[in-house]
Amino acid sequence: MTDSVPTNPDLAAASSGTPLDAVVFEQLMVQFDPFEQNPRVAVAVSGGADSMALVLLAHHWCQAQGGAVLAITVDHGLRADSASEAAWVGSQLSRYGIEHVVVRWEGDKPSGAVQERARIARYDLIDQVMVDHGIFHLLVAHHAGDQAETIAMRQLRNAGTLGRAGMSARRFLPNGRLLRPLLNVSKADLIATLRAFNQDWVEDPSNRNDKFERVRVRKSLHEQDVPSDVLGNNDADRLTLEHDIGCLLARAVTLHGCGVALFDYDAFFAAEFGKTTRVYALGQVVRTVGGADYMPAFDALDAAISKLSQDATGRISLGGCMLHGRKGQICVYREVGRVDRTPVVVSPNYGNKQPLLRWDNRFELLLNGQMDAPFDGLLAGPLDLCDVSHTKAFRAALREIVPFIGNLPRAALASMPALYDKEGLRSVGGLEVSELSDVLSAAGCDWPLGRGKIAFGGGWRFAPPVPLWESGFKSSPKPDNLLA
Repeated sequence: MTDSVPTNPDLAAASSGTPLDAVVFEQLMVQFDPFEQNPRVAVAVSGGADSMALVLLAHHWCQAQGGAVLAITVDHGLRADSASEAAWVGSQLSRYGIEHVVVRWEGDKPSGAVQERARIARYDLIDQVMVDHGIFHLLVAHHAGDQAETIAMRQLRNAGTLGRAGMSARRFLPNGRLLRPLLNVSKADLIATLRAFNQDWVEDPSNRNDKFERVRVRKSLHEQDVPSDVLGNNDADRLTLEHDIGCLLARAVTLHGCGVALFDYDAFFAAEFGKTTRVYALGQVVRTVGGADYMPAFDALDAAISKLSQDATGRISLGGCMLHGRKGQICVYREVGRVDRTPVVVSPNYGNKQPLLRWDNRFELLLNGQMDAPFDGLLAGPLDLCDVSHTKAFRAALREIVPFIGNLPRAALASMPALYDKEGLRSVGGLEVSELSDVLSAAGCDWPLGRGKIAFGGGWRFAPPVPLWESGFKSSPKPDNLLA
């Protein structure tokens, strides 16, 4: 196993750190209120100093309120020591009576962008553990040094106002919320906290590997001795911009469960909203509808807005989506040509809380009840694969029975998720099974249930990797004030 309490520059800083106590941590957690009575909180724990300090502080915080912590360690399987380190974390936390779960990242590992893909896999795995344990809150140990590095990295990429402000104190996972209570706490204070607990920790050698950008930036900041608050001094600009973006999204955008968003044209181009606000608002929508982790480039979004302002009926391909101006609205939907048209086989998953499958990184197929026959022959793909969906009768029935979906552009319907068996269409994203049955009947199609085929006791859930708006940015109180 990697040596605990390794020799590195952080230890020199520990002598100047001040341990966090229960009063300080309580004030750090207040910004995330309300919590339920007897809160149950998950903490991501790698075994490093940051996460070990966080889990111990959170443990005492939960205990004081009659709750409990669940520590979750993800074994990425990228290093020979990872399994033994995960076991070590469990043995250490057992001394405090903290429940600990280890989940392993299975399958082939990426050859490039390792840290980014490991991060995505880590949050996916943790999110599922939270579902299994009925936990909504996840604490992660990003601290002031991490924030300074993030801001510096984004400044190197010429990020805009939102990016330059770094990580938000909270964001959302598919099934819970991620909270960062330590964003204004220094590494030195966390190390001092562990010393007060007389608790060791481990160090991941990748944290010193210069092939990773974050490591290079960290060393550069350390050599320049740049205070972290110098890099994060535009919180006010970010808060103002986030408020404006949130107002514009709330006023102008409707996001439907079928994965299609509608902008009210006049509200979107209202004079009170500036260019930057519009660009970020559109970028958020394109990212969510397209199932991407990041929005398109600022200049590309700005160019699209300029075109739409001059032509209210224009069509623009951007970020895997179509921006389609029509009837006083801008319809944003997944571009069917960017969707994998190869049908995906649905595998049995009885008794498992996980989705039956994830399609196009935007939708999850869920089994909400029981099926009266096996899954044999069930396939998922875009609605465009279904012959009946191309008929005028089908679209007319949709407009009559489900007006919102039926009045969407034909191309928007084509990219919706659908479930098939050998007899035909079984379900469509955004439609209840009963609605689909009525649509097919009105279109003169035989509903497969009438032929004695399986009843599908489930449906689709629109679950993009990033929600439409997860801002919630709120600066933590300054550590100097907390520790006074």
